[in-house]
Amino acid sequence: MATGLALVAAIVLVSSKAASNEIYINQVGDNIDLTITQDGENNKIGDLNNLSNKGFLGTYGVSTFSYTQTGNNNTLGIYNADIGDSSSTLTQTGDNNDAVIDCHGEDCTMTVTQLGDNNDAHAETGNSYNNDGNTIVIYQKGDYNDSYAEADGDSNDLDSHQESDNNFSRVVVSGNYNAVNAWQGKHSDNTVDSDETGDHEVYWTVTGDNNMLDSYQTDTNRGSGGGAGHHIANVVNGDDNSVTHTQKGKAGHDGFIEIQGDSNTVELYQRGNGGQQWADIVLTGDDHTVDATQRGTMAHSFEVDLTNSGGAYSVTSSQTTNQTTTSKTYSLTGICTNTAGCSISVSQN
Repeated sequence: MATGLALVAAIVLVSSKAASNEIYINQVGDNIDLTITQDGENNKIGDLNNLSNKGFLGTYGVSTFSYTQTGNNNTLGIYNADIGDSSSTLTQTGDNNDAVIDCHGEDCTMTVTQLGDNNDAHAETGNSYNNDGNTIVIYQKGDYNDSYAEADGDSNDLDSHQESDNNFSRVVVSGNYNAVNAWQGKHSDNTVDSDETGDHEVYWTVTGDNNMLDSYQTDTNRGSGGGAGHHIANVVNGDDNSVTHTQKGKAGHDGFIEIQGDSNTVELYQRGNGGQQWADIVLTGDDHTVDATQRGTMAHSFEVDLTNSGGAYSVTSSQTTNQTTTSKTYSLTGICTNTAGCSISVSQN
C-alpha cells in the first residue's frame, strides 16, 4: 500500500510488477503530479468494494494524474476533489478491468481508455463545488465493455467512443451549454448515447438549455441483414437544445425522442436496406423544428406528436425507397397556435 498526505508541488512515481498488488491513495495538496504503472495480475489502486479505501485526491492548482494498468483483473477507484485545473488519464489493457474516476470541481479533464475484455468504466463530475468546464472522454475497444458518464454543471464536454462487441454506454447531463458526442462502431451489439456500428442502443437523459447532442450509429455489415438494429431513446428537458441522430447500415433503425421545452431542434436521419425505419418524436412546448429523413427498401414509419406544443413549429419529413411495395406511413398530431401558420412538409417518393 502506498499513501501520500499533504503533498505540495509533489511528483509521485509508482511502478509495480507482481501479482496481487494494491495501492490506496490519499493525497491533499497543490500542483500534484502522480504517475502509477501496474503490470501484472489482480492489481488495485483504490478498492472499489470498500469506500473507506477508495483513492482520494484533494488538489488545489494544476495537477496531473496518470494511471496505467496492463494485465488481468485490474480495478481503479479514484475520487478527485479539485479546486482548479486537473487532468486524469487512465489506460487499461488486459482482462476484466473496472474503472471509476470522479472529479468534483472545475476544468477537470478525465480520459479513460480500455483495451481488452470485460471492462467497465465510470466517469462523473458534479454534486459539489462549481462543476463547469469539465471534459470526459471514454474510449473502449474490446469485448462487452460498459461505460457510464455523468456531468452536473455548465459548459461540459462528454465524448464516448466504443468499438467492438456488446458495449453499453449511458450519458446523463444536467446543466447548460453542454456538448455530448457518442460513437459506437465496428460490428458490435453496442449501447450508447452516441455513434454506433453494429447492433446499438443510445440512451440520453439531458436537463438544461442550449445543449448540443450528437449521436451517430453505423453498421459496416455489407450483407442483407446487419444484425438486430440501432435503437435511440432520448429524454430532453429544456430550451434551445439541438438534437442530431444519424442511423445508417443494413440493420433496422428505431428512434424515440421526447423533448419538453421551447425552441428545440431535432434532426433524424435513418438509412438502411436490411430492416424497417421507425421514428417517434414527442414535443411539448413552442417553436420546435423537426427534420426527419428515412431511406431504405423496407417499411418506413414516422410519427410526430405536437399536441402539447404551439407556436411556429416546423416539421419536415422525407421517406424514400426504390421498392414499389415498401409501405411508408406518416402521422402528425399537433396544434398550431401561431397566427401566421405553421410549416409542415411531407415527401414520400
